[in-house]
Amino acid sequence: MSNINIQPFQQTTTNTIQSFNVQCRSLDLFNSASFNVNTYDGSGNFINRQVITLTTEQYLAWQNNDEYIVNLVASELGFTIIPSS
Repeated sequence: MSNINIQPFQQTTTNTIQSFNVQCRSLDLFNSASFNVNTYDGSGNFINRQVITLTTEQYLAWQNNDEYIVNLVASELGFTIIPSS
């Protein structure tokens, strides 16, 4: 059976994000960087990918601390990190 064309229809889906990971997308030395941020539900199923781009000021504050990136991404997306026990 082939697909039947319809008028655009808005369907809202709600997902609960429970984790994320960060992967470097691009790096412009001494200037900026961008990261893919993948989000997952409680079963580890992929939900979404967003791109976060650091400003020059954010990039310079990064230095060599990956925790800075994790915390910055969480802050930018409104996530609260649960401390490891």
